[in-house]
Amino acid sequence: MHIIKSSDKPIDRMDRLADMAHFPALVNAGATANIVITLLITWQLVPRYPQTYAPIVWTTLVLCINLMPVIFLRAVSYNKSPTPALRSMSLFNDQHRFSDWVYLAASANMAFWILVSWSIFTISYTPTTLAALLAVAFIVTFSPVLLRPFLR
Repeated sequence: MHIIKSSDKPIDRMDRLADMAHFPALVNAGATANIVITLLITWQLVPRYPQTYAPIVWTTLVLCINLMPVIFLRAVSYNKSPTPALRSMSLFNDQHRFSDWVYLAASANMAFWILVSWSIFTISYTPTTLAALLAVAFIVTFSPVLLRPFLR
């Protein structure tokens, strides 16, 4: 039986979150930028929309926006070439090729950041709070790349 190294797994065969450590740094940077930009927009929305349902509407909108390219690219069967390995995937060309559970995990992660940040900004709407939350989000989301030197 031949064991495939995690970094050589095709992206549609990803079967654990630890496999994210093998994504190219640009893929992790894209996911991190998506979270950070969403938090910056959330910061702007909190004082403008005090309704109790606003964070749910915002979360739903963000998740729809994030999943639409995946749904569209899968529907048109974009990129029928062989599925690349985790270590050589492209941020733009391969975002629709993961197993479904990966999108569920990514959506749950985004929902977590939106709802936690909305709650924090409701309690403390200061530039210091924003900076601290952005720093934590960056470190946590980019950690697969930041930790690589220590995992080898």
